[in-house]
Amino acid sequence: MSGMLELYGRIGKALFGVRRLLLVGVALSAAAFAAALLDVDAAAQETRLLLPLLVCLWLLCLTVFGYGFSGAIPAPTPGMGWWRRLMTRARQAVWHFMALVIMGLGLATVVFTLKAITVMRNELGLP
Repeated sequence: MSGMLELYGRIGKALFGVRRLLLVGVALSAAAFAAALLDVDAAAQETRLLLPLLVCLWLLCLTVFGYGFSGAIPAPTPGMGWWRRLMTRARQAVWHFMALVIMGLGLATVVFTLKAITVMRNELGLP
């Protein structure tokens, strides 16, 4: 098994241990976003909507990561038959693809966060 999947498995198991806390955080940040969206004054200032949205997005990424990689990642053994070894390698390929998708989601979240920070700094008049 590759080192990337082992690392993701360890991180996923750690995040799966705090999944309830992450889900509560997602619910609270989604509620804060909805409250800011319904607030008439905040609707005029779209930048106030960015912070709860970013927090919700980050917590969703961590939750997906925790649920996606919390299980045991299969590894082929020499005693397996060729068909079972082939199916185990196919499962590993799916895990690798899922790792790439989640990494892409994380990178998109980082880019969105950096853009949001730039917008918030410009709104506050900071250099």
